[in-house]
Amino acid sequence: MKTHASPQAGAATVLSQLLTEHPEVTGLTWTVDLLGVLHGEVHEEAGDGRIVDACAEILGGTAAHTILTRAGDRLGLAQLATTWRDVPVHVWASYPQAPAGGLR
Repeated sequence: MKTHASPQAGAATVLSQLLTEHPEVTGLTWTVDLLGVLHGEVHEEAGDGRIVDACAEILGGTAAHTILTRAGDRLGLAQLATTWRDVPVHVWASYPQAPAGGLR
């Protein structure tokens, strides 16, 4: 990656490359923070966070999946923290989980 005037410009360039080279990575909302970290996130109504696994295949790294329980509700969370083309990337998805022991 070329050196850019700001970390945000570098991350924006990498985001453009990612979306151009991998149009199958859809449904994520992408942002760039002040430090030039590229963030992708999605709150799914259904699913299992596979978009994060797909990003791990493209960007490298390993997606972590966990289930959070609060007041009887279960929420799945998939996360990936990696570096792609010298830019730090964090991707995560949240999605509903069936209660333990069966479906609702």
